[in-house]
Amino acid sequence: MFIHTYTQPTDWRDNETSWHVAAFMTPNENRKEITKWCYKTFGPPGFSHLTHDTRWKDSIQYGEVYFSREQDLSWFLLRWS
Repeated sequence: MFIHTYTQPTDWRDNETSWHVAAFMTPNENRKEITKWCYKTFGPPGFSHLTHDTRWKDSIQYGEVYFSREQDLSWFLLRWS
């Protein structure tokens, strides 16, 4: 599967923090596998009250996954490329 990556600022006023995005085209059945793997590997998406961090955002249904950590993007690429 071909995965395009890019970096997007989290806020238009703040260029220091960015989302590391993996964008892909894949059939729906593969998206279910990707979703299951992401939840198992990174936990639930969105803000975590335990770590006070948003590790990743789930946009898999649209063909994108957003990561706050570049190493998580690398981990995703190793698994799905």
